[in-house]
Amino acid sequence: MGGGSDILSSPPTTLSEEFLSMLTTADAEELDEVIDALCLAIVCASQWRNSFAPAACLPGDVLLLIFELGLENRDTSTLRSLSQVCSRWRSIILQAPLLWCKALNLVDSAMWVAKILRRTQAVPLDIHFDTAEDNTGYAIPNLTTILANYFERCANLHIEGYGDDIEEVLGTAITATRQISLTPFFLFQSHASPPSISKAVYSAGMSFAQS
Repeated sequence: MGGGSDILSSPPTTLSEEFLSMLTTADAEELDEVIDALCLAIVCASQWRNSFAPAACLPGDVLLLIFELGLENRDTSTLRSLSQVCSRWRSIILQAPLLWCKALNLVDSAMWVAKILRRTQAVPLDIHFDTAEDNTGYAIPNLTTILANYFERCANLHIEGYGDDIEEVLGTAITATRQISLTPFFLFQSHASPPSISKAVYSAGMSFAQS
């Protein structure tokens, strides 16, 4: 007989006598199986209960509109959290490339940026980069990758700040040998005395504005 009979001296009245009898005679391995089965049942019951929540009753296009209005630009953290709420929300979000385009943030890790770029499918990209926000060191490598592999999809390219790394990226063959038709392209200079910009950057047809 199992060692838990004393614990069940005052069992919950909702449990059947047959089930309680089984518990008092089960060994540790059998009790583990019972616990696993009960945990699975709780998960299934919780999912079914959640299906009655008001948000779960909204049409998919309404949910998508709410996500679009509530999501801040370059907020990958919120979008990722929303996609993990439930399988329905995840399905809606994964099939919404414009949401992922809006959430694209160059300061995220290269692996996460690559995953987001795949989820944007073929929609035009809106690239925004502020050197003051790059606290991870990922932005310049991510910018280089995007210009090298997704240049044709860039609809807007906004770079604020300046530095040798940015000049090097924009002055490479990635941009200098291609016709740029971005609307708009901004390169804001944050220094009082702007450094010289390479001819390669100018020859690419880029505009330069001093803030």
